[in-house]
Order: sequence, then structure tokens, then C-alpha cells
Amino acid sequence: MSPLPLQWLFLFPKSSTASGVKPDQSFTQGDNQFTFAGASRYANKTTYQLNLYVKDNQIDPLQPITANVRTRSAGNGEKLPAKLVQVSEDFYALVVKNVPDKQTSLYVAIGTNKQLNGGLSMSSSQPISIQKVTLSDHSSTPSSRALEQEYFTYMVHFYGKRITTYRQKVKDADANIATLKATLKKQKASLSVQTGSQKAATKQKISDTETSLKTQKTERASAQKSIKSARIAREKYQKQLE
Repeated sequence: MSPLPLQWLFLFPKSSTASGVKPDQSFTQGDNQFTFAGASRYANKTTYQLNLYVKDNQIDPLQPITANVRTRSAGNGEKLPAKLVQVSEDFYALVVKNVPDKQTSLYVAIGTNKQLNGGLSMSSSQPISIQKVTLSDHSSTPSSRALEQEYFTYMVHFYGKRITTYRQKVKDADANIATLKATLKKQKASLSVQTGSQKAATKQKISDTETSLKTQKTERASAQKSIKSARIAREKYQKQLE
């Protein structure tokens, strides 16, 4: 199986709706925050694979997590056969079988066997949208190598998004710095014609502006550093795809 095309990962809106979490959106289950990294539908048209990225994994390796999947969060929703495959420390593939035709969301509860068998309420499950998926030529769970390729592809996308975010922070900081410098110039110019309490107030404003300017410069430098780190990480994952 060839890795999921990067362009597929950008096809989805980022706003959450009643139909469920969409790619690149996050949700919490237990002590972990998962990001929905996209879905595919296998060749048999009834098996779906949901990819999940978990940042700052808090999962105990001696108590691995699994997943319950239903067609509804409660009531007479049907429980579906599901297998959670750990691809890496921070990436999982959830393979769900016998998904009914025209099903728009899958309701997923993630936890240890003890938690799920101990009555973890499906009302706390997370609906995940499967309205827009990529089509796969697989009829069963892909090989470990193929799943790794999907993981590497997602991480290239993940760090690409981080780079875009931090570039915007640099742009915003540049605009703020320009505004603050112009303000500071006017404040200092006004000191020459002010006296008494008015002059004292302006001096305080100058001090505040200089503090804000320093903060913006620090934030800009931090964002630039984050861009560099994200680029290095993205390049490492890209090499894994070559």
C-alpha cells in the first residue's frame, strides 16, 4: 500500500459539527488527548480505518488501551468489531469492521480493558466523522510497514501545519513590533512639550510600551526557533518516505 497522499489530509474543514470530529481535530479520552489523523475505507466497503495521533502519551504499557466502537453513543446502537493497532509510541490505527451503509459517524470509547469492561459509559464516547474518507485497496489490516508509512505521512503534515502556525506568529509579532515602535517614537516626542504629572504619566507609558516591545521580540524569537525545530522534524519524517 502506498502512503496516504498528503493532499488528502487537507480536504476537511476544521470546525466541529454534530456529525463528529474531523481530521486534525482533537478530543480527550481518559488522560490522553487524541488527534483524528484521517480515515480510510477498505476495498470491501464495510471496513474503516481511523488513524489517531496522541500527543504526550500517558498510556501505561502494562495496561494497554483498546477501543469500543458503536453506531450510536447510547440506546440500541450496534457494537462493531474493532481492533486498535499501535503503530508507534504516538500513533494508532483503529480498524472497524461491519460498518453499516450510510453510517456517518462512529462512536469511539478508548481505555484499558478494565475501564471498558467496567462500564465506561458510551455516553462519554467520541463521535468521529467518516463522511469523507480516502479509498484503500486493502481488504484487511495493512502490514506494519504500510501503517508506518501512513504514520510518517501524517507527521510530515503535522509539522507542516506547525510551521504555518509559527510563521503566522512571526508575522503577527512583526506587525505588533512595528506598531509599538511607532507608538514609542510618538510618546518620546511628546515628552519635550509636557510638564509635571502629564510628563510623569507619559514616562510610565513609555516604560509599558518598551516592556511590550521586549515581549513581542521574545515571542518572535521563540516562534522562529520553533519553525527551525519543526522543519528539522518534518525533514526526518520525509526521509522515511523516500
